[in-house]
Amino acid sequence: MNDDRHVTIEAHGETLAEATISNPDDDAAVRVAVHMASGHLPAGARHRLTEAIHEVVLDDHAERLTATVPLGDAELVEGIREHLSDPELRAAGSTSIIQGDVAPVEQPGRS
Repeated sequence: MNDDRHVTIEAHGETLAEATISNPDDDAAVRVAVHMASGHLPAGARHRLTEAIHEVVLDDHAERLTATVPLGDAELVEGIREHLSDPELRAAGSTSIIQGDVAPVEQPGRS
């Protein structure tokens, strides 16, 4: 399976957000391109998207992630950062680029 993976968040038949996730390369790194619908989005849409992205990345056993997101979308950036260790953020034109090592899922009741 060499096709990129796609995650779509919809409400009432409308696409709110999409992410295209590459398959891991030889270094177990993935690239994620996020596109958000313009205008106001329902509460939780960004959170649902970041959780779905993280699930795909974990399923693919990726170890490193580089994502491009719309510049200024702090909630989306923070949602992705929560799933990375040692994240780095920089602006590039009309996007923000966030990258870091994929953090493992924390098991409930473990410290």
